[in-house]
Amino acid sequence: LGVEVTDHGPGMTPEQRQRIFERFYRADTSGQHPGTGLGMSIVKEIMDVHRGSVEVESEPGRGTTVRLWLEAAPHDA
Repeated sequence: LGVEVTDHGPGMTPEQRQRIFERFYRADTSGQHPGTGLGMSIVKEIMDVHRGSVEVESEPGRGTTVRLWLEAAPHDA
């Protein structure tokens, strides 16, 4: 199962994207955007617990897309 979320915000550089799952890491250091830098690290931890994965695509000036992938539960026949 997959869920995709896309925004049209400022996007991130490859260097910022590499650090997105670090606790308290904030790509925006200007203080213009609220947050603690915990959101994506929590998402990653939850996905790891459920044996899922997270994909992030981002480009400065073009926004960010995050995809969450989980295995579907097998159906009993």
